[in-house]
Amino acid sequence: MRIDVHHRPAYALAEVHLDAGETVVAEGGAMVSMDSHLTMDTSAGKKDEGLMKGLFSGLKRMVAGESFFQNRFTASAPGRVTLAPTHVGDIAVHELTGGGLILQSASYVCSSVDIDVDASWGGARTFFGGEGMIMLKATGTGPIAFNSFGGIKAIDVDGTYIVDTGHIVAFEDTLTFNISRFGGGWKSFIFGSEGLVCRFSGSGRLWIQTRNPQSFGEALAPKLPMRD
Repeated sequence: MRIDVHHRPAYALAEVHLDAGETVVAEGGAMVSMDSHLTMDTSAGKKDEGLMKGLFSGLKRMVAGESFFQNRFTASAPGRVTLAPTHVGDIAVHELTGGGLILQSASYVCSSVDIDVDASWGGARTFFGGEGMIMLKATGTGPIAFNSFGGIKAIDVDGTYIVDTGHIVAFEDTLTFNISRFGGGWKSFIFGSEGLVCRFSGSGRLWIQTRNPQSFGEALAPKLPMRD
């Protein structure tokens, strides 16, 4: 399986190339187009999961801002399926080789069937309340594609690095992190227009986005018409 990204950075489209017998798992509603010889199967959990376990997996994804159902596209012969996120932004592709990748909720686009995406890992609670963030953890092997709001930038951290929580897209689990207020206390927090930040430590790759969804929503809200 190979994932190419086109039309970046504002309107990115993931093009997944599948060999015969290969399957890609995608977020519900992400499909744009596909070859006619591909088949699509929709379920809440993996094929080998029972009904209750599958429903529980779907509910966990919903809590984290993902779709309850996922779609699996399988090729009977070499073919392609194109996928895109809901909002404007870029897409990055990362190859997992047994390590873990932490993703912001709603950033998952697609992955290999050998990758598990979990919304209940212990570190997620650290982000609760951090500008509405809930994090997912992806583990396994194979490619995974995820999207940003605005452009996306990869940073190789070796030491420490600080990012506003609203601009975090993903990071490797080799990085440790701590959530705190930005700057010199409450004065900076209230009057400096900065919120919570994540202080990363260690060595690993970090992906950030050029726009903050919450800040964008707050700027857009006063301009929307009032409902009757």
